Amino acid sequence: MASLPGNVIFYAVLIAPGFVAVMTAVSLAAIEDDIKQFVLLVWSLVSSLLIDALFIGAYQIFAEPITSFSQFQGILFDPAFRIGYILVIFAVSLFVGVLYAGAILIDLPGILRGILQAKMQVSYSRCQPWEEYLKHADQVMVKTSDNQTYIGDVSGWSRANRQKELRITNPHRYNENIKDFEPVGGPEQLFLNDDIQRITVRKTDQILSIREQVKRVLVSCGIWLDPRGSWIDPRDSENPESTRDD
Repeated sequence: MASLPGNVIFYAVLIAPGFVAVMTAVSLAAIEDDIKQFVLLVWSLVSSLLIDALFIGAYQIFAEPITSFSQFQGILFDPAFRIGYILVIFAVSLFVGVLYAGAILIDLPGILRGILQAKMQVSYSRCQPWEEYLKHADQVMVKTSDNQTYIGDVSGWSRANRQKELRITNPHRYNENIKDFEPVGGPEQLFLNDDIQRITVRKTDQILSIREQVKRVLVSCGIWLDPRGSWIDPRDSENPESTRDD
């Protein structure tokens, strides 16, 4: 049986995978909102339970049944420390974290929220309009406070209750003399809160098409039931070239 240090390592192996998965998701999805520590703790513990269950289930399928807690402890430590199994658990943790990040990036909570709102005949978003509007923006047109108009590809914007800031690459400014956009002479341009008067989204990214595919899968599974007969997420426009004003 494992010694006291072995017991400590064993419990660390049980608990750590969920924290690895959650922090991987937070990092890959670039979450900037201040998440409560209790929420992170709950998600981490639930994820640890999920990952451990996956490992135990796979072990029982490919090796032998596990009939007791001490037997599971012995699998990792008897007759010696099984580094291979630890690496497998770590790899599964990273994989689960990537899945979490993917779900966040395609806004799976928003899709599920849309299903519930469609059934309840309500439509609102808890996200800030600024962040929600730019979430899937690829190319934007910016009208500034000095009455200049720029277009460019979105490379970053402020989140989590910060002042509005927008960074674009390949910036072009509208020239009244030639009636067309011309390069501003730099690879990037930053617009601060006081600079921005209005933003129009000219193109959206590919995430919207992925969200549309996910929604269609839900439809095929019979989950998407809209009593109003039609519910359209404004972010899921069929025409990604259409523009929207902030």
